[in-house]
Amino acid sequence: MKKMTLGMAAVLFLSACGAGDEATETTGTATESGAEQQVTTDAVNGDDDTVEDDSADDADSEETVENDSSASESSAQTGVIREFDLDLEFTDDRDWEFDYDDDGKAGIERDGDENLSGQAAHDEFARLFQAVRFSTDRPLEEIKREVLEAVGAEQAGAREFELDVKFDSGEEIEIDHDTENGATSGEVDEFSVDLEFVGGGEASYEYESDEREAEIERRDGSESENGQAVEEMEQLLGQISITMDRSIDDMKAEVLKALSIDASEVEDFELEISYRGGEEIKFAHDLK
Repeated sequence: MKKMTLGMAAVLFLSACGAGDEATETTGTATESGAEQQVTTDAVNGDDDTVEDDSADDADSEETVENDSSASESSAQTGVIREFDLDLEFTDDRDWEFDYDDDGKAGIERDGDENLSGQAAHDEFARLFQAVRFSTDRPLEEIKREVLEAVGAEQAGAREFELDVKFDSGEEIEIDHDTENGATSGEVDEFSVDLEFVGGGEASYEYESDEREAEIERRDGSESENGQAVEEMEQLLGQISITMDRSIDDMKAEVLKALSIDASEVEDFELEISYRGGEEIKFAHDLK
């Protein structure tokens, strides 16, 4: 019955359209299997106008199921989102918190007044996950902007942004951005990088400009501080650029290249930098 209805609808539609519209519609209706695929897609989205009226309830039911399941889907196709945490602080001292995990937990608090849980919270997370592409190949500022737009927060008023997303693959992305007084500066105040390697082993690099202090702990167990370490860290900082308009992938590759470390050997990468103007940027990429 569905195939006959679709065939008649296609004939009527093509008869009423001009040559240009006919060429467009041919792509979706030239074959019976193509029409069926389009109908299936539209029905899931609740947009199928060719299906009989008595199927409306089924379409609504499918849309509800899709909203429930899509709350854990990443539009970045990195994997299914297992955990999601977002904390926002605004210049007027308001704060918002978003917490989700695929075990059923979903909660949203805005200034302690507007609280969402249950299906209402799941629906909002579904919309958020569809609106934002979480990926390490995107500039941090783009991800931040999309998240703020998706949750209805003003970009200029967000003083502190803390995001943590974990996927079913084990991959984790963390982005923290603090703009105290809205100021930024290119002069580094403090800097640190912490690495964990595939198969074990760690390394850390720390630097503080005010006191010109530095400490390095290498993967092979050797250490150095101040003197030689300061010189090495200042040389490192001269070779890299850490800004919100760059992606994790680019900055991570740049840092590891400067340290002469093979990126394929790094399992967990965490970087934190603060500037004299008050801006702080932190990002982490965990592949475990």
